Amino acid sequence: MQYTEQDRQILHDTWMSYKAKMRVTQIEMAKRLGVSQLVFSDILRGSVPLEHRFVNQFCNYIGVDPLLTLPSLRRQMGGELPNSVTLTNTFIVDGEIKNVRYDGNQLVVEYVHSVEVH
Repeated sequence: MQYTEQDRQILHDTWMSYKAKMRVTQIEMAKRLGVSQLVFSDILRGSVPLEHRFVNQFCNYIGVDPLLTLPSLRRQMGGELPNSVTLTNTFIVDGEIKNVRYDGNQLVVEYVHSVEVH
């Protein structure tokens, strides 16, 4: 599998977004992937070619599907990106849910949390 410059750029941009949101350093991610920080940087900058193992591990750690993320893999599979996807988020609140409502793209959950006073 030959990855393209567009694939590399998308992985780089995805990493920059993930890093900012999750506050993960390049050193931490490199350690997770079993490479040095220099090798990780070289791969994302394009100095070192993308390899299948790296792409799969990287995408797995940051929670993206390489088939949906990388254009060359989509082309190889003969697919296009869907116009929309359905996502599910599950969360647990520490209390009893009293009300759930939504406003546009915001979900508001009101719940009662019991506090013990000593």
